[in-house]
Amino acid sequence: MQRRPYRSHKVPACDRCRRFKRRCTGGAPDRPCVLCNLQEVPCEYTASSLQKGQSASDRSARRTSSQRTARHIPGPNVESQSSAIDGGVGSDYHGGPSQARSRPELSMVANPVISEDIRILERYMSSQRVESSALENNPMVYLKISRRREGLAMTENPGKQQKETLMQVLRSSANELIDLYFEHIHPAFPLFDQDSFIQLYREDKVSPTLICDFFAVSQILWNHSPTLRRIQPPDSLFVWNLAVEALQQDFLVAGISTLYAVVLDLVGRPIYAVLLNAINSGRAVSLALSLGLNRNPSGWKRPAIEIELRKRLWWAVLIHDYWSSFAHGTPPMIRKDQYDVPIPAVSDLDVGPRHPKRSTAFVCFSSLCRLTLILGDILPLAYNLTIDQQDIWKQIRRLEFDLDAWDDRLPDEARPHDGDGRRIPGCSSLRLGYLSVRLLLKRVALHAATVSSEADRKDNIAFHLGQLRRSAQEIVSYICGLTKAQLQEFWLPYGPSPHSNRDNPPPLHR
Repeated sequence: MQRRPYRSHKVPACDRCRRFKRRCTGGAPDRPCVLCNLQEVPCEYTASSLQKGQSASDRSARRTSSQRTARHIPGPNVESQSSAIDGGVGSDYHGGPSQARSRPELSMVANPVISEDIRILERYMSSQRVESSALENNPMVYLKISRRREGLAMTENPGKQQKETLMQVLRSSANELIDLYFEHIHPAFPLFDQDSFIQLYREDKVSPTLICDFFAVSQILWNHSPTLRRIQPPDSLFVWNLAVEALQQDFLVAGISTLYAVVLDLVGRPIYAVLLNAINSGRAVSLALSLGLNRNPSGWKRPAIEIELRKRLWWAVLIHDYWSSFAHGTPPMIRKDQYDVPIPAVSDLDVGPRHPKRSTAFVCFSSLCRLTLILGDILPLAYNLTIDQQDIWKQIRRLEFDLDAWDDRLPDEARPHDGDGRRIPGCSSLRLGYLSVRLLLKRVALHAATVSSEADRKDNIAFHLGQLRRSAQEIVSYICGLTKAQLQEFWLPYGPSPHSNRDNPPPLHR
């Protein structure tokens, strides 16, 4: 006769077995029961279940201690309380939800509009765990919310199966792809800290979903390596489908690593689903705002590299929001008066003597951020349904001046060069972006002249139509003059490039 498992208040049944009143065969949180293991769902034990066997005095003492800790938090600490790795990012900064089973919660920011109400309610609701900013002139409140939806069967480690499948496909090519990413993509779009990311990857502490998107983005560089060039590359569609499937699972337990994964997903080429990219862009904006990435972290008590990575991540989200709005014809979600994160400085992006050649590419990224700000001012003029004739021409003249000033201040090393053999990741894409933004502004001016009721309306239309044609001719001439070396650089997925496919819509339309 099978012995009945010992069941007591000290060793309770798991949450699912308790809910469905099933016989639980588990015995500890790290040893799942048979039913949860067969159904491939997390075998979880909530705090309420584990606390039933404890005395009332112990619970009261622990509750008092937790309340005291929550009221004396020195400053904002949004995602990670763990120590940094050798002065780098924390171990769970790029990790998935399975890396922090003891923390089934996520910090969600509450903006200043309701922060005062939350502080008042906190006095009467001692069980509400609230973290408040130490900066009184910039009030921010962080609320603890559950990562998982109660009663919904979800994988315990999103993306794990997809990662295992992908690593079987890549095998020994993975390390080479990592080197290619940090050589060709990272300088032009610096999301990570290279040393910390590689160390976390070697220790298997990076989110599986992030790993899938990382290699999906890197596979386009396969032929850049003499070693990989002799090997048959994996099927691009198969790799991207694994990454997309892992990302959809990860959104159910979203965290900051999910945001990194979706930003990488939006950078990737070729584009197989335009609508899915537009949806993921909106998800990225919502998640970034929920995590408080739109607030300036310069004064936070966190390692300097984490503060800098938060700035880069926010600007990556902003770049995707504005440029996908331009390319896909949908209004942007972020307004310029809703964030105060400064543009990452080139001195902060520079990695010093270990990678001296990347400082030039970091100049391109900083210039891209400034160009994105100008694009963000033009997009409302393109999407507004009503036009104020008295104000729109002032805005157009101001934006034309801003574009000219941006071009005049652009460093020489950030301009594309085809004669000296230099290959600076991102500078050719940056130039195409500048020409595209200028073309958009010419189209806005032509549309404003078309709906104008002034007496010289026809002359204005003819003038702005000529300006628009010249801008379009400059783009055509620029693309036709690109060299092979320039075509092998990093390109944003919102314009013509050698890696575009027939499903990628034209980027120059309203």
